[in-house]
Amino acid sequence: MPKLGINRDNQKKSNRGLVIKLVATGQCTSRIELAQETGLTKTAISQIVNELILRNYLVETAKEFTRELGRKRVGLLISPEAPHYAGILVERDYCEAVLCDMGLNVIRMERTNRAWENKEELIQGIFDLLDRVLEGETNVSGIGAASIGSVDVKDGVIVRPLYFNGIRNVEIKKLLEERYGLPVAFDHDNQSAVLAEQLFGNGRGYQDILLVSVSQGVGCGILVDGKRVHSYSGYAPEIGHVSIDYRGEKCICGNVGCLERYVNSSTIKRQFREATGLDLAYEEFYKLTDRPEVDAVMMDVVEKLGTGILNALNMMNSQIVLLCQDCCYWPDKYVTLLEQRINEKKFGNYDKTVPVKKAYFMHHTQTMGAVCNIVNMAFHGEILP
Repeated sequence: MPKLGINRDNQKKSNRGLVIKLVATGQCTSRIELAQETGLTKTAISQIVNELILRNYLVETAKEFTRELGRKRVGLLISPEAPHYAGILVERDYCEAVLCDMGLNVIRMERTNRAWENKEELIQGIFDLLDRVLEGETNVSGIGAASIGSVDVKDGVIVRPLYFNGIRNVEIKKLLEERYGLPVAFDHDNQSAVLAEQLFGNGRGYQDILLVSVSQGVGCGILVDGKRVHSYSGYAPEIGHVSIDYRGEKCICGNVGCLERYVNSSTIKRQFREATGLDLAYEEFYKLTDRPEVDAVMMDVVEKLGTGILNALNMMNSQIVLLCQDCCYWPDKYVTLLEQRINEKKFGNYDKTVPVKKAYFMHHTQTMGAVCNIVNMAFHGEILP
């Protein structure tokens, strides 16, 4: 059973992490704003800020001239000397690694495109990518990892992803900790993505977020009351295997009518080819949406994906829906149409429009989410000295 008490040292670290988070994400840029946002006294904020300056997490900068005081107000920024953080994303046909500062500015990014044939090849590919982004770095505080599901977040294991050449039970958290001797934070790729969007992207200001990704599979990331949703056993939610037709096509998972059967990228691409007779790359078809046959495919995709999203919204009453991965290729008119469809039919919050947007980080949303897993630990004071 988890311990609920908070001792004084943990509270101090938590407050330091909160201050860093507010500055790193651009929510606060001065001591006055920090005091207002946190509810801490000005004296307490000054003590925390001064300590973080001494530890090279923050730096002061002249902000703007204030007539009331007759002088320039001192602003705050993340220090260039603050620690860096690495991230590694595992997908079915590629891995991507990134090195960022605390403000999620990319310092280095590396990618390997490969359909992984076995566990050993995957692990070596992960190590090779991280070795490259970490080369020459001496100020790295941790590594965030993210992977396609199913995953066990508690134990840090890639359990049994579908369409993954039988690769399973990869103890990624343990492997990274042993190789690099750094703290490691791990989560599902879409749960990681929704965290990145809330902290730094189009989810800022929202506490209830539904992120939907479409690629070879269909996945989701969910925030409720500002917290990512996981089961007690450590598993992340899976919107792709919610049925939208109980008499529908059989899915690889054993269910029938799964959303993923109808709107994954391979299926959409096949429908485009059958409708047009053209053999184009997936993203190229979206340049042809003025053609009726291409538009008809997309209208069907909007209806089916909208049904799956609507089911989720009626359970969770999310404030915003974010789309990522191959949805980033969609012309904006289909994003707008999807927004209209779900708002016409949703049950809860009927008096409020739920916006639908593409993710801010677009095709790199899951990768930025991976590094956010470890940055978020710093924001909670868990890996601060």
